[in-house]
Amino acid sequence: MTALTADSLPTTARPLGRRISTIMLLQLTNPMTLIGWPLMILGFIYVLNLAIYSLISTATEGASAVGVNGGVGFIWVYTLVMAVQSVNQTFPLALGFGATRRDYLLGTGALFTLLSAGYAALIATLAMAERAVDYWGIGLRFFDTSPDFSWFELFLGTLLILLLFASIGAATASVYVRWKATGMYVFWAGLVLLLVAVGFLLTSTESWGAVGDFFATAGVLGTLAWSLVITALGTIAAYLILRRATPTNT
Repeated sequence: MTALTADSLPTTARPLGRRISTIMLLQLTNPMTLIGWPLMILGFIYVLNLAIYSLISTATEGASAVGVNGGVGFIWVYTLVMAVQSVNQTFPLALGFGATRRDYLLGTGALFTLLSAGYAALIATLAMAERAVDYWGIGLRFFDTSPDFSWFELFLGTLLILLLFASIGAATASVYVRWKATGMYVFWAGLVLLLVAVGFLLTSTESWGAVGDFFATAGVLGTLAWSLVITALGTIAAYLILRRATPTNT
């Protein structure tokens, strides 16, 4: 048998696609966390709302509720939570397996983009189903947040929201990974001060009306499109922070 030497070991780096898919598979080690539980909880919330709306309709002798339920927003918040947990749990493990920080961020970003697209497609499809049954005759608009939107518009809007929450979660988790509790205190304190400063600036310059006019002109999808700026900033911040984080300080 020929002994292995340093010269005989393979030196060709794995293709980028394979490295990214490896990170994605690492994130999906427990699919219940990223896929199973959110769908089960969302389904439970929907059934619960269906029961409540049915009781209201019965008590009011067939009168239906009016307006968007808003319960589908659970999946937005859960996406942020998933991003936080995912980065905290898998970043040290990925580096321990020899992954680079760039590959880790690309793989994690690709996974959450696919998950967001999948959830957005599901929600848009269920919204169309709600319309088909006339919101069950009781006005339960759970998935259909905008009855004037087409399937694609609902898909695109939901996708942009999910990507925004995922990027915020990744950036938040990266702060904790590198600086732990101290970093989180500084991060949240800085965020609150920033929001207060922006509010003070808009109030002192009497610019709230202009802000409202801007969003009214942009419309729902136009406003959500601007969220891509925050999504990009969150992603860049996560990379810049994680590039200097190591498993020894996580």
